[in-house]
Amino acid sequence: MSRLASVEEPVAERSMAVEARLIRRGVAWNAVGVMVAKGSSILSKIVLARFLVPEDFGFISMIVVFTAIAKICADLGFRLSLIQRRCDHRTKVLYDSAFWLLSGTAVAMIVFMWLAGVPLLVRFYGEPRLGTVALVMSTIVLFQNMQVVPESRLARVMRFKQIAMADMSGMLIGSAVAIALAVLGAGVWSLVAQTLVAAAVTSGVNFVLAAWRPHLRFDMAILGDVGSYSKFIVGSRTLISIQQNLDYLLIGKLIGAQALGVYSIAFLLTETMRAQAYWLVSKAVFPFYSRATGRGGDIRWAYLGTVRYMSVTVFPACMFLILFADHIIPALFTPKWDGAIVPMQFLAAASMVIASAGTPGEVLRGIGRPDVDFRINLGVGIFVALPALWTGIHWLGVPGAALAVLTYYCASRVVFGVTLRHMIALPTRDLFRALQHAVLGCALMVAVRLLVGSSHWIVGILLATAAYLIAVLPLILPFVEGFRGTRSRAAARPLKRESAMPS
Repeated sequence: MSRLASVEEPVAERSMAVEARLIRRGVAWNAVGVMVAKGSSILSKIVLARFLVPEDFGFISMIVVFTAIAKICADLGFRLSLIQRRCDHRTKVLYDSAFWLLSGTAVAMIVFMWLAGVPLLVRFYGEPRLGTVALVMSTIVLFQNMQVVPESRLARVMRFKQIAMADMSGMLIGSAVAIALAVLGAGVWSLVAQTLVAAAVTSGVNFVLAAWRPHLRFDMAILGDVGSYSKFIVGSRTLISIQQNLDYLLIGKLIGAQALGVYSIAFLLTETMRAQAYWLVSKAVFPFYSRATGRGGDIRWAYLGTVRYMSVTVFPACMFLILFADHIIPALFTPKWDGAIVPMQFLAAASMVIASAGTPGEVLRGIGRPDVDFRINLGVGIFVALPALWTGIHWLGVPGAALAVLTYYCASRVVFGVTLRHMIALPTRDLFRALQHAVLGCALMVAVRLLVGSSHWIVGILLATAAYLIAVLPLILPFVEGFRGTRSRAAARPLKRESAMPS
């Protein structure tokens, strides 16, 4: 039996206090992983931007649209399904069967990309230079699929420290390789290497830390048991991916690789940060949502907690970009990237909208209603995202795309809010209360910016930071004290163990 086999508590014996500690611990470790992994990614992109041209970033962004969809389809929705499904006597066989099925679908997806996907990509953009790069980039699907089972096992038992270590290892090594290649003049291939090396290292470390190896056995019947759940996961995530990448797709098609490269830098400094904040919180609370089905009060408590802490962490960074982007971009990049200033401000506002709504998709999937999540994303994508992006890009170019993103994010969060109000009886006033500290902090930041002006922007950033911290201090202190208490209590009294976790 593996080291992981003895760490999952019986669900019935877990109190809400234990659940709260596990969620806080998970969020904390995910935060560490995001800060190190994604922080190093952003810093490496800033360094790479000095050696590469916007067109190089544009080429990679064109390809990412297709590889993201390929990854979701090849994943088959198992990443969340394996976490959501309760353990029983068939779980060992399920893990082995899932690993071999995912490996096979990854290989099939790569072959499909080589035969049909890449030619379609080249024809769509009218850019023959994409061909070879896209062929190599498509292999990332295999590395990502191979880590689904070991990562899901770690997530089920809330071992987010190990997941964070794997992510940090992959991103740090991938970033180091990319910078070295860029210095040597590798151009766009330095970005390709960063993506593939990071995925390969992350997959390998997840296997080591999960202490799990697949056995040579396969049972299609047991895989069918999770099919009814995972099919909506695949559909919903595919729609979300298309919706989130529509801006890349249309900018690349209508304007070109150079404009897309500029937009990708604006996206990097805004949406990437927000997306990772969403990821680190959702990854910690999804196992809880799955176990809390039927306990509406507990789900509301956890959901409002995600709103509170996502807004507190994402809002200040976005406000810095909105208020000081015209100084930050010239300080970090060369003049060829100045076109990213206005799009960055719109995208920062869009990130604040997303953060203000917490993790509604994970709530719906966790309570067994991924079909509702699917329908919401389908409707918003067709009726809001596509027309808004097409109109915005045609009329305003890159800034218009960013404004369209803000528009359809507002629409989707309103629909999710109305849905949760009915499905988990979520009072709107409670949602506003969860946002009050972050909103007050942002108001103080705006006041500081108006008082200081633009001539002393570094002083303005420091004063705005202080003002925001004063506003959110009553919210942060209990969280820090709770996390310290978790560690001290864990050291004094180990949690109960269960030996039934499958190896």
